[in-house]
Amino acid sequence: MVRILHTADWHVGKKLGRVDRRAEFEQVFDEIVAIARDQKVDLVIVAGDLLDRAFAPYDAISLVLDVLRRLADATGHVVVIAGNHDSVALLDLLAPWLRDLGILLVPHIRRPSEGGVLTVPSRDGTETAAIAAFPFLHEAEVVDFMQESEEWFKSYDQRVQRICARLCDALDPDAVRILTGHFFVAGAELGGGERRIQVGPQYAATVHAIPPNIHYAALGHVHRPQEIAGAAVRARYAGSLLQLDFSERTHRKEVVLVEASAHKPPRVWSQQLDSGRRLLRVEDTMDQLRARAGAGEFADAYLDIRVTTAGPVFGIADEVRSFLPDAVLAQATWQPHPSDGQAAAGGPERSLAAAYAEFHALPKSRGGYEVAASEELIAAVRELEEEVLGAAP
Repeated sequence: MVRILHTADWHVGKKLGRVDRRAEFEQVFDEIVAIARDQKVDLVIVAGDLLDRAFAPYDAISLVLDVLRRLADATGHVVVIAGNHDSVALLDLLAPWLRDLGILLVPHIRRPSEGGVLTVPSRDGTETAAIAAFPFLHEAEVVDFMQESEEWFKSYDQRVQRICARLCDALDPDAVRILTGHFFVAGAELGGGERRIQVGPQYAATVHAIPPNIHYAALGHVHRPQEIAGAAVRARYAGSLLQLDFSERTHRKEVVLVEASAHKPPRVWSQQLDSGRRLLRVEDTMDQLRARAGAGEFADAYLDIRVTTAGPVFGIADEVRSFLPDAVLAQATWQPHPSDGQAAAGGPERSLAAAYAEFHALPKSRGGYEVAASEELIAAVRELEEEVLGAAP
């Protein structure tokens, strides 16, 4: 048997507003190293997005390198593919230095004979895992942007299918056959914290991209842990390790464990993670918030606070943080009176994204574009709005 731990989408270095979460990353890494050791794992697969930014700070890179080394020490081998957030140049630089430690980095999509297929023995030497490694394929390398957008999906999906098929056809039929890829499968439920412009419907692969001649597909790119419905074989997104922003506040985070033999169906199960602070979105009056805080309801949580008011209130964020210092976001919400008309447009229903959507459709004589904004564009504006609010002092 070969036992595999599948994880992905670490996004080390990502902050929550201005909150540095290094201590939480350290805690969750301790937890997955312990799981790998306790479960006697032979191989760890990290399916992309180790870091949150291509130009990551040194302390984030150092933390990633440390946990990769610890996982290799605990298991023997770690296979890592590049995600859309990772620096391909950095992984290229590190790959030869880490190989002798059992850490196998695959920054680029490669032919099977040139590093696109890796082999890893089990601890007892009785079996081998053959891994088809498919790092992130950027849309600009596939899509002709002069075509109609519905053609983008066809082009991207066809290219992903061809790459997966070629890599997986090269896997040893007498080995445990694994595909690890960093791409979006249409129909998967997004977590909310993904970079939306790179998980839109134009840049999705269909479930047919996952070949039937493998034991398991270890996927990254989507932050919500889930099984891929309709796949011919067992295939999962492991999801992110922490609740990375408030859109992920309801997720239970996990790693996936796979036990497989060359000529038997795999056993696949997940193990929930306990590390990381809770993320909560709370809406109430100021008095009720004070009472709930006094009762300890929000202990050890980062908060997105919506204070119910009769209208705009100056300095509301400072007042909230005077008794809830872990309020990352704090803003007033109110229901405009029907007679208020446009004067109440600053209420909770009037987000920046909604205002931009309305502006986009205005006639050109009023500064607009006379066309509806795309869902991807509005999602990008909404993401920017949340980042700005999160960075507010």
